[in-house]
Amino acid sequence: MLRRALATLALLICPLPALADTAVERTAPVRLCVDPDWPPYEWLDETGHHRGIAADLVRLIAKRAGLNLQIVRTSTWDESVSLARTGQCDALSFLNQTPERDTWLRFTQPYFFDRNVIITRAEHAPITDLGALPKGTTVALPTATSIMERIGHDFPQLRILPVGSETEAFGMVEAREADLTLRALTVAAYTIKHEGWFNLKIAGELPDFGNRMRIGVVAAKPELVRALDTAIATLTSEEVDEIVNRHVAIEMPTRTDYALIAKVVAGFAVLLLLAYLWIRHLGRLNRRLADLGARLREDIAAREQAERALKDSEQHYRSVVEMAQEGILVVQDGHVTYANPAFSEMLGYDGEELARMDAFESLILSEDLPRARTNHHRRLAGEEAEQRYPLRLVHKSGRILWAETSGVCINWNGRPATLNIVNDITARKAAEDSIRHLAHHDPLTGLPNRVLLQDRLERALASAQRNGASLAMLFIDLDGFKPVNDRYGHDTGDALLQAVAKRLNGTLRHSDTAARIGGDEFVVLLPVLADAGDAGLIAGKLRTAIASPFEIDGHRITISASIGLALYPRDGDTATELMRTADGAMYAEKRQHTA
Repeated sequence: MLRRALATLALLICPLPALADTAVERTAPVRLCVDPDWPPYEWLDETGHHRGIAADLVRLIAKRAGLNLQIVRTSTWDESVSLARTGQCDALSFLNQTPERDTWLRFTQPYFFDRNVIITRAEHAPITDLGALPKGTTVALPTATSIMERIGHDFPQLRILPVGSETEAFGMVEAREADLTLRALTVAAYTIKHEGWFNLKIAGELPDFGNRMRIGVVAAKPELVRALDTAIATLTSEEVDEIVNRHVAIEMPTRTDYALIAKVVAGFAVLLLLAYLWIRHLGRLNRRLADLGARLREDIAAREQAERALKDSEQHYRSVVEMAQEGILVVQDGHVTYANPAFSEMLGYDGEELARMDAFESLILSEDLPRARTNHHRRLAGEEAEQRYPLRLVHKSGRILWAETSGVCINWNGRPATLNIVNDITARKAAEDSIRHLAHHDPLTGLPNRVLLQDRLERALASAQRNGASLAMLFIDLDGFKPVNDRYGHDTGDALLQAVAKRLNGTLRHSDTAARIGGDEFVVLLPVLADAGDAGLIAGKLRTAIASPFEIDGHRITISASIGLALYPRDGDTATELMRTADGAMYAEKRQHTA
């Protein structure tokens, strides 16, 4: 509602020019070249129709501009660029603006923003700075893209491997033919889900490499740019988000061989996308409210203006604040002197109750109170204070909620006070916690995954080296699991894996870690051993536990396990050496079972 109120106020002050006033011929078709194979952004289907996020957005822009689009069919993006260079297309639908492209194209205002992320294999460490990567690190990137131009210019130590498509880039990273690739977040989530790249992960973000997607128009048609910009100015974020959600929908693939992979990737992708859209929405509202606070402060400080002008301005701003969905409150002398309806609803107090209580002591969780006090007093003193920082508030019912707050110092009724903007981010924090859990746990069994196992193993090795202690690693592979899948189906196989995970946890000590690293393979970390022989005793208990029959979906199922053992420091002093030794020992035992 705040966005609509600000937009209405802006229209009253400076209305948008009428779309019909743009000087472009509406009857002549606009020849549009597109990327024929760039889902989910855009593609041409088998009938030549333009599909995808960009397709829906461009059609909406063209409709509002009164333009008739004519899609020029091409086979590749390079062909589309070539036709635009030779004047056989009037515009390119969806691309970033670059200095090279500025030499022959005129660009509209951006109508879609998407951040770029770094994609690596699952075992790769997080990446916070491309400039810190070793010289010769390979990056697979599709040709004729703006990201290829920028990466090649800004990070000359990286070796770029040109490819024909995002899918080919992902495949090279999966096959270890490239160290990493860079793609927009929307494309990364879509490609990982639909192609089943379960060995890949998002390892970092490129905050300065966001994609501001525009329509590129050939230089000879400046009037077309003006018409398109006028139509783009009418787009709302709700319309853009609705189109994005329509195309980045989560569907279960039909290939039964990849059912488990699809569930993992689909669950991670939907949470990642929802968190991204929600954070983006909150960021947009915070920027608008911060601007509102600045304008309120400037207007209140302008006391030399006429009394009538001051009252009119105050009335306009109060209407906007009262309609805001974010909590807005003024704190003066340690008390709430004003709170809008959204803040009252957020915490369950009416205006009179808020006016009677101390702002800090009653509303903020005691652990977060020092931080809130410090920032409040810094603002009053004119010093730099934190903006958009999280803290926990106490609802009238006693329920704790997470909030994100920012503020400025203002003059309220002739005396200093702080104007504070408060957003309820409880749902966002829950989504972030869920994403962190998915990043470190197997979604089928709930056991730690390879990433969390590696972290715990490194910590255990560091402790053992400091204390001169021993630890053990057990590599477990289920014997006879594939026949269960073949005979009873994957649902029964999944239930069996869950039952095995439960038995492992029931047999191990609290300090031990049982992890699933893929398929029917498990790894057990024994970080504390009083005697090296204890590892063999625990391995025997695990064999016995797994060999006991399982009752799954009305079937009595019996399997066994091959277990390989590695001891620190006897079999190695690094995580890699211990994993290799345990894996080899497991395969040796499996060969004995087969023989």
